[in-house]
Amino acid sequence: MDFRKAFLVAGMAVAVAIPFAAHAGINLSVNVDADDQAHFDFNGGPRHHHPMIWKAAQQLRNAKHTLWKAANDFHGHKADAIGAINGALDQLAVCEHE
Repeated sequence: MDFRKAFLVAGMAVAVAIPFAAHAGINLSVNVDADDQAHFDFNGGPRHHHPMIWKAAQQLRNAKHTLWKAANDFHGHKADAIGAINGALDQLAVCEHE
């Protein structure tokens, strides 16, 4: 098999796999870690945060990642729940700066 045929076969395999990944609930267009960072400074680490706020932010991030990976959209409520978690992370960031 020459290089062009191998490349074509690999490209076709990816093209076929993308709809299955999307159906399985995998979002290929959004980086969840960057989305976390947009709402709370996780890169700063625990030393830059109040211990209780850091713990709450970690728990919210874990819940968000669990929902993000879920194949089910829970009748459209998955996106709302993730939005609410992002709102809570925003509020934690505000708590530390006031």
